[in-house]
Amino acid sequence: MAKRQISKKPGLIERLLNLFSPSDEESQKARFLKGVNKELSKTKVKFYKYGSGEALPQLAKFFFDVYKTVGPAQPVFKNTPNPNAFKYMVIDYHLSDVQKELAESLEEESILEHAKNMPIKDLAVQVKSELAAYMNGFDVDKITKIDMVYTKMSLLIAFCTFDYYFLLKKFDSGMQEQNFSYVPHFESIRAEYILEDLKDFTAVAWALPLDEDWSEVFKILKEYRNVQPIVPNTWNKLLNVLRKYRDKAVFEMIIQLISKDPGYQTVIEVHQEHIIDDQFDKMRKTVDTTLQRIQTERKNSKIDEILHSIFGSDTVSKLKNYSEEGNKSFEKRNLSGYVYCAPLGYLKSFLLDYVKRYIREFCDLVLVRGQWVSAALSTPMSDAYHELLAVSNRITEFDTALSDDSELGAKIKVYLVRAERDIEAKNILKSVTKDINEKAYNMLSSATRNLIVLGKNTKNLLEDIDKKEPELIINWPELIHFADQSIKEMGINIYKKIYLFVNLMKCFLTNEE
Repeated sequence: MAKRQISKKPGLIERLLNLFSPSDEESQKARFLKGVNKELSKTKVKFYKYGSGEALPQLAKFFFDVYKTVGPAQPVFKNTPNPNAFKYMVIDYHLSDVQKELAESLEEESILEHAKNMPIKDLAVQVKSELAAYMNGFDVDKITKIDMVYTKMSLLIAFCTFDYYFLLKKFDSGMQEQNFSYVPHFESIRAEYILEDLKDFTAVAWALPLDEDWSEVFKILKEYRNVQPIVPNTWNKLLNVLRKYRDKAVFEMIIQLISKDPGYQTVIEVHQEHIIDDQFDKMRKTVDTTLQRIQTERKNSKIDEILHSIFGSDTVSKLKNYSEEGNKSFEKRNLSGYVYCAPLGYLKSFLLDYVKRYIREFCDLVLVRGQWVSAALSTPMSDAYHELLAVSNRITEFDTALSDDSELGAKIKVYLVRAERDIEAKNILKSVTKDINEKAYNMLSSATRNLIVLGKNTKNLLEDIDKKEPELIINWPELIHFADQSIKEMGINIYKKIYLFVNLMKCFLTNEE
């Protein structure tokens, strides 16, 4: 919302007052106030009695007439749960049929529905194309028109939600809120009791574009609320009255007399709303958030599916210290903590449950008993296998080092306590956890690379075993005789598990590489 305050130059009365010494100021002010009262009398508006300093019942009657005109709209404006609802009304009113279809397609529910039958990449392209088409439907003229209409709408809301009831109750203590059939019994009151009310009223009343047509604003309200909270003809009559009082400066003169400030002028804040950019930002956020949600849900679903295929369950044992449980202390202090808890736990379980059992059995057979054509051909597979065996121990050492009993774990614990009040301790923790996460990432990426090497070599061996003249291992018959089960079947199962686990790791590492 753009706000520009209109500042007025000192009036004639103010300039004249500045010519007199302080000793003459009060007497001159009194003279000028009498002049203001004389000007007010010429308007024939009987709202204020200067001699007694009273606000008269006629003023209350004016406000009651205003209240009866705009009061029915107060519940509509005040009880709308979403304060942006009126912005959306104005924008939607000015949309073309094509834009309305696009806007509906870009809602979260619609995107989620499309996601059921589309790959995420295709969906992202389609949704972003629709968003661009929707935005391109707004030219400068349409944006200007929307801003102007909503500016009037917001000024109308401010005027209608002014607390007329609070003001009127000062004239009649029996006044009932939202009871427009009530017959009031207004009495004269000390005008200073309503001075601030009058200032606030003129601020919202004179901000209204009193000379403009309001039919479009009321049409929008009726179309989207199915009610006509303000009768247009009555509103137009009220505008004429307000325009008359504004042009004759009736309320300014009354305020000058009550406050004994002949130089008082109403300060009007000119509002010019700009709502399209906010709408665009909201739609972009909805699109991005929804696509991210879909991607995350699909990723998690894929992870659960792979886990079940590998381990027979999507519940896998976790590390003791480098874990989500250990992360809670970091989260309480708005720190990211440990990033790779889940994949490192999966790797540890895979190494223990599969590499050290089934892959070890296969590797002992083909690497130890197998007669390779040359040692160089077996080296990549042998190195990858032994690296995988070693990383299992490194993960255990890594996790143990984070326990409260270890030097690093104790250090982290101390800094976590201090981080609540010490920014330096918080920065140290960020640095420490960054190093820890880098170590975890390096173990994950290294193990994944070695599994890929192991998988490729296993696939090569499966092809080699069927060749009439093997090119890798020359004693396949001997190995087949020695093995307790089919070597080929063992290799196929191992390759499948490695393939699945590498894909699992890619779910966590792809964005980091």
